[in-house]
Amino acid sequence: MTIDLSPHGYLHVRWKPGAVVTEIEATALKSRAAELSSGRALPMLVEMASMKWIGRRATEIFAAPWPLAQMALVGASPVDEVIATFYAARHTHSCQTRFFTSMDEAVTWLTE
Repeated sequence: MTIDLSPHGYLHVRWKPGAVVTEIEATALKSRAAELSSGRALPMLVEMASMKWIGRRATEIFAAPWPLAQMALVGASPVDEVIATFYAARHTHSCQTRFFTSMDEAVTWLTE
């Protein structure tokens, strides 16, 4: 996983294809996001990249409050959409969250 601050002012997360996300990766992501945002509530773009699996504890970490303005999840496979839908159904989000299959649409939604 990589995360950086885009020139357009949103956090950009890229998961490797086939990623298995555990508590360790979730904690590292939230920690790095906090560093990059310096306490500001920024939008976040997440490229799911055909994830394989997200552990229960990782979803709990992602669902806990953190300073995000909104989150766009971009997936390329039906599995990505199932993961995003399952996550959304089981957790209350601290920000508006949407799933997209198009990067352009996700970026437009985050930056408008």
